[in-house]
Amino acid sequence: MMPNLIKNILMKQPIVLILIVLLFFGCQENSSEKKTVDKPTNETVTTTPRKGQLPVATKGVTASGYPYELHVQNKGLRPIIGDEVVYHELLMKNDSVVRSTYLGFEPIKAVMPAKGDVADPPPPPYEGIFLMSINDSITLLQLMDSVKNYQRPRWLKKSDTLKYTLKLLNIRRKELVEAERDSLKGLELIMIGETQQWIKNYQAGKLDNLMKTDSGLSYVIHEEGTGEAAATKKYIQLHYAGFKMDGTILDNTYSRNQPSPYRVGNKGIMGWDELLPKLKEGGKATVFIPSVLAYGAKGREPKVAPNEDLVFYLEVVKVN
Repeated sequence: MMPNLIKNILMKQPIVLILIVLLFFGCQENSSEKKTVDKPTNETVTTTPRKGQLPVATKGVTASGYPYELHVQNKGLRPIIGDEVVYHELLMKNDSVVRSTYLGFEPIKAVMPAKGDVADPPPPPYEGIFLMSINDSITLLQLMDSVKNYQRPRWLKKSDTLKYTLKLLNIRRKELVEAERDSLKGLELIMIGETQQWIKNYQAGKLDNLMKTDSGLSYVIHEEGTGEAAATKKYIQLHYAGFKMDGTILDNTYSRNQPSPYRVGNKGIMGWDELLPKLKEGGKATVFIPSVLAYGAKGREPKVAPNEDLVFYLEVVKVN
């Protein structure tokens, strides 16, 4: 009885049938959308609000005095200390490109350190990243006439301006980063202990397989590597641990579980530029660098004194 009644209604009023069909598919679509929203993700930040984050102006000056402009501002969640960030960077000196991750070089991946763990003042990208959410882009200026002489790289003049343009691609929660870091802590401690022992052997003249160059550089190649050579002008991903000659550790990318981008031959540390072309992708070495091939008479206060010799454990993770 009831099915016949419905059939008669639909035959006389076809519009009812259309509404029923639209309602059915609308329910299906809403159900699908809900599944997408509820699906958990471990790779990017969630929508949980973060305390203490205030709105950011599209133009202004950072805490260290770098002028900036946000070109794209999505007003999403921004990184905090301990988060892992992935970002593109274009660095220009005046009107010339110095480096660009867009030119066949992978985006930079880094764990955001506390302010006390970076240079003082911090570099412009450090402060710029904290002003962005995912898919935001920003440009920051660094005027070399405001940089102290001992902090200004040799390849820059007082009249130069550096322009950093960044685009933030991803953020990973610090809780996930810390869990991954803890799992690798044992390997890091072994590497540090071995390097400190090699330093003692070097000072005692008992280090096996020690090689020397005419410049005064001494090194031991633990593994040459099997991939592409880290030739001059190549962009590489480099893990390193830096030490004083007494074994005190200065900096360590392994503790951040993130290699550092580096362009071989860019006169960052001359001892690196001399050694790295001897390694291939996957290569590992310990290098003893006299001060003249490191930070020289200027040093790098507060951690590196003037005329201080240094030791680095280097690992070429990838050659781009």
